[in-house]
Amino acid sequence: MQENPGVTLQTERLILRDLREEDWRDVYVYASDSITVKYMPFGPDTEEESRAFINRVLAQQKAQPRLWYDFALVNKMNNQVIGSCALRITSAENKEGEIGYILNRRYWNQGYMTETARKVVSFGFTQLGLHRIIATCDPANTGSYRIMEKIGMQKEGYLREHKLFKGVWRDFLLYSILEKEWLNSKDDSWKKVDEENDGGKEIEYLEKNQNDLDIIRPLWEKLNAHHITVSKYFKDSRTATTFDMRKKQLMEKSYRGALRIDLARDATTKEYIGYCVTSVNEEKQGEIESIYVEKDYRLSGIGDSLMTRALGWLETVTVKKTILGVAEGNEGVFAFYQRHDFYPRVTVLMHKPDAELGRGNA
Repeated sequence: MQENPGVTLQTERLILRDLREEDWRDVYVYASDSITVKYMPFGPDTEEESRAFINRVLAQQKAQPRLWYDFALVNKMNNQVIGSCALRITSAENKEGEIGYILNRRYWNQGYMTETARKVVSFGFTQLGLHRIIATCDPANTGSYRIMEKIGMQKEGYLREHKLFKGVWRDFLLYSILEKEWLNSKDDSWKKVDEENDGGKEIEYLEKNQNDLDIIRPLWEKLNAHHITVSKYFKDSRTATTFDMRKKQLMEKSYRGALRIDLARDATTKEYIGYCVTSVNEEKQGEIESIYVEKDYRLSGIGDSLMTRALGWLETVTVKKTILGVAEGNEGVFAFYQRHDFYPRVTVLMHKPDAELGRGNA
C-alpha cells in the first residue's frame, strides 16, 4: 500500500505541515494550559496524553483514503509549533469537511488562526474538492466564532446540549461555508493573500524602534497628502504639518513610554511599502499612531498583517487599553479597523472660527 504523501501549505507567517512525532513537546505546552483548552473536549493534558495524541494523528496520516488532515502551525520566526488546525472529511459522499483549531495562548489576538483557517479552507475546496466546510464552537468562545466569521463562514444554527464535554452537556454554534460562497466572496482579499504566498509578491516584515523613524518618511508624506486631499475642514493644518513635526511628537512619546514600528518590504525590490507605528504611554495606554500601505499593494492582507503584529506587541507589554484616531475625511477606513475589533466610542469635534472655513470674509 502506497503511503499518503505529506501535505505542506504556507501562509505569510506560518508553515502548515503534517504533525510529526517530535512535535509532542510543543503540543504539550498548549495542550496542558487550562485556559487554552477551556472549550476543548480534552485537557489539560499530561505529557503522556500529548504523546498519545501525536500517535493517533500519525495513524490517521496513513489511512487509505485519507480523511483527516491535522496541520502543525510552524512559526517561521522561531520554527516552533504554536498550534494545530484539523480538516476532517466528515462525508466523502456529500463532499463535506469540518475544521477545528487550537493555538498556544501566547499567540492569541495576533491573527495567526484566521490566517491559518483561511488557508486550510482554501486547501479543502481547491485540493480536496469539498463542497461544504463546517465548524462548531461553544457560544461563549467568542474568539473562535469570530475567526469563522472573518473567513466567510455563516452561522447556521444553535445546537442545544450538542456534546458532552468533561461531564457537562454543552451547547454549540454551527457555522459553514460553501464552495460557491468561497469562490464568489466579495471580500476576496484573503484569496489574494493565498495567491501572494503561492508565488506572487513576497513580503518581508521587520520590527524597528524610534531610532528608525526616518525610514517611514516617504510613506508618511504620501499618507499626509491623502489626508489633505480628503479633508474638508482641516486642509490648512494638514498642509502645515511636516514629518519632522510628527517625528518630534513620536520621539517625545517614546521617551515617556515605548514606540514600535512594523515595516512591510517587498522582498524582491527591497522597497518599503507599508508601516504601522504603535506607542505605549506612561499610563500603559496603547495607541495605533499611524498605518499606511502603498496603493499597488493593498487588498493583499498587508495592512491586516501590520495591524495584527502591532496588536500582538501591545499584548506582550500588557497595555490597559488601546486606542486609535481616524482623521476627518478618512472615515472609510472604519471597516478595516472593525476587522481588528476597533469601534467608534466618542466623536471629538474641534471648533474652527468661520473665517478659517472661508465664511467670515463674505
